[in-house]
Amino acid sequence: MSEPYTGPSAREMIASGTLAKEVMVRHGSSQAIFDDANIAELRQFVQDPAATRAALYGTADPGDSDVQAMIKKTSSGGCTLVQYATAVHGTEQAALSDDDVVALRAWFANGGGQAQES
Repeated sequence: MSEPYTGPSAREMIASGTLAKEVMVRHGSSQAIFDDANIAELRQFVQDPAATRAALYGTADPGDSDVQAMIKKTSSGGCTLVQYATAVHGTEQAALSDDDVVALRAWFANGGGQAQES
């Protein structure tokens, strides 16, 4: 049985700009932020944020109403944190900065994000 998560909440990580750092530091531990499916989503997003947004919305530049709908959906548990980060990327509510995307891309390229033990 894994130990309960004791790290910062998603809201705290987004507000403090530490989501990417926490994902990289905690991956592969019982305190991992994302499971393997979400890591795969994140890997796809950081490789090409515009293409990922286009796949999610049918456009690389969703309108404010689309972003607000995703924020509302997130609040009710209707989407993943990665989907939220994709939706708000490039907006004032961004969960990951452009520097975070670059850092995560490098982390993946250097072997980060490998499958975790179940």
